[in-house]
Amino acid sequence: MYDDLKGKVAIVTGAGRPNGLGQGMAKRFAREGCRLVISDIARPHADPEYGRGSWEELLERKKEIEALGAECLAVKCDVTVEEEVQAMVDATMEMFGRVDILVNNVGGGPPGSGGPLIDVDETNWDEGMAVNSKGTHLCSRAVARKMIEKGEGGRIVNIASQAAKRPVPGLGVYCAGKAAVCHYTRVLAMELGPHKITVNAVLPGTIETDMLKESFGKMAEAMGISYEVLMQNIPPIPLGRLQTQEDVANSVVWLCAGESEYVTGECMLVTGGQTIA
Repeated sequence: MYDDLKGKVAIVTGAGRPNGLGQGMAKRFAREGCRLVISDIARPHADPEYGRGSWEELLERKKEIEALGAECLAVKCDVTVEEEVQAMVDATMEMFGRVDILVNNVGGGPPGSGGPLIDVDETNWDEGMAVNSKGTHLCSRAVARKMIEKGEGGRIVNIASQAAKRPVPGLGVYCAGKAAVCHYTRVLAMELGPHKITVNAVLPGTIETDMLKESFGKMAEAMGISYEVLMQNIPPIPLGRLQTQEDVANSVVWLCAGESEYVTGECMLVTGGQTIA
């Protein structure tokens, strides 16, 4: 437990899905005594098979967080749309009067952004890059401005992926988007350092979230194998188990606590050693 997190206000994007990273991190912040703002796009994709957090799911996560004793605001927000991001930040300020922590968790592989890069058209490239990197910029910019105005520093943590470091054929757009997040993190850390705002990224490994099951299921189908066979052939994990949402939440919360106040511009691989080789 980190006593210095009590009462802090944390925004976690992409927190609607019941088995996603966002909800796991939001609940961990709640247990630390933070006040929460959780968001999700809360509307279906044009492709009904592409999973997204719904408004109903987001409200369920809100109830779960409040059951932990934390104040919580749920907001519909497409992080790739500037006006919606600003509305989320304005709602945060109206309810809590401050924002201390931002976790840019939104990401994924929209339909058409997977497969060989030479087959990815302009529209699918733009959507994939927007959800995996543009949203990080829009949210960081809007929140950082409020942190600077307040003058008390802050924490921004961007959720990237081991795919930012390890190229994966068939996931080129996702890899490029997450690699962009890492370099963005470093530049923003340099620019916001004088304002006592730290900016770091966490790069998770293999976690059986809702998103991973869906995207890997489609990849397995395209390869003509089962999901189970695909999972048996992922790079070995020296620690001997798949990653959990809690593993990621532990790292993110530490980066937001006082113990890490001198850590900024880092892109932290949290993969159980899966990226060693």
